[in-house]
Amino acid sequence: MSQPTDPLAAVTHPDPYPYYAELASHRALQRVPGLDMWIAADARTVREVLSSRLCRVRPASEPVPAHLRHAASGGLFGSLVRMNDSPHHSDVKRALGTTLLREIPSFREESRRWARTLFAEPELSQLPDRALAMPIFVVASLLGVPSIELENTREWVDAYVRSVTAPALTQAGSAGAARLMEQLDAARGAAHRTRLLEAFTEEARRLDCPAELLTPNAVGLLTQTYEATAGLIGCTLLALARSPGLCAQAVSGDTQLEDIVREAARHDAPVQNTRRFVAETGMIADQVVERGETILVLLAAANRDPQVNPSPEEFIATRPDRCLFTFGVGAHACPGEALAVTLASAAVERVLETGVDLMPLTKGITYRPSMNARVLGGVP
Repeated sequence: MSQPTDPLAAVTHPDPYPYYAELASHRALQRVPGLDMWIAADARTVREVLSSRLCRVRPASEPVPAHLRHAASGGLFGSLVRMNDSPHHSDVKRALGTTLLREIPSFREESRRWARTLFAEPELSQLPDRALAMPIFVVASLLGVPSIELENTREWVDAYVRSVTAPALTQAGSAGAARLMEQLDAARGAAHRTRLLEAFTEEARRLDCPAELLTPNAVGLLTQTYEATAGLIGCTLLALARSPGLCAQAVSGDTQLEDIVREAARHDAPVQNTRRFVAETGMIADQVVERGETILVLLAAANRDPQVNPSPEEFIATRPDRCLFTFGVGAHACPGEALAVTLASAAVERVLETGVDLMPLTKGITYRPSMNARVLGGVP
């Protein structure tokens, strides 16, 4: 099998990990032909970049992608905590993180309820579609979106997410963003808000967060769990398909499903990379970086660095001291790690209960087109 042509092509390559291992072996910021950006691949370098005071999550000259600037999707993008370094956004992120951890029991219950519905039939051909629906249906329900609107919500989320990196889809993405904002504004203004929305609102008020950031970051719970959680469901099922013994342990309960999901997140990361933008000239990982430069951070490569995860190519569900970069490091580490694991565990549990044969997943799956997310697109 040929190697990926570059780190962006690696995201949807059948097996990018030998290529990632080669990049990580350099143990430094590096360049690759065809990409005008630095590459961070080994664990030490990735950690330094994600923790550096020199880096931002968006370029100073372009806080919102140019093609979104005058669209409703640009307003949403610019308000998300994931895309900002301001103190106000940090407070909103803290409010979200605290709320999500407190509400894990509710997420677990709702995840199991929707998993019973979405994965009721033992049909692998439906798996990619149902995996993408799962996080939207669970999170939207807990945010107060009526069941009759859930399929529309999913379509709007998909339109927005795709438009962020595809200028040709700006109009559809902007319409989706506008409808999502209207939907969550209505949920927040309802006479009886859901427990999740009430908890988020109260925690945000306690931290004196700007009120105008609450609705977009409630929407952000939908847009930011969408592909990442679907990818986590897929990579976990693929790991089980490749190891019948592990699958039997999961079914019997001898190995905890959440341990398997976390190891799947390390072994075949659903979010393969992220980016950082250099805000001022300085040193990162013994390399001079210049203001305005971009660094592509290969989370999936760092997960397989043998210096932090011995025998990284082995899938070890009970791996001691697992070092996981998939959900980020530092100020912008994802606050939804426990949520994603809870959602994925419920989906995988239900798929296993149906008794479906997972072996076809080992024979020619395809991935949804993406520059950073590894999400099943089709199964044989």
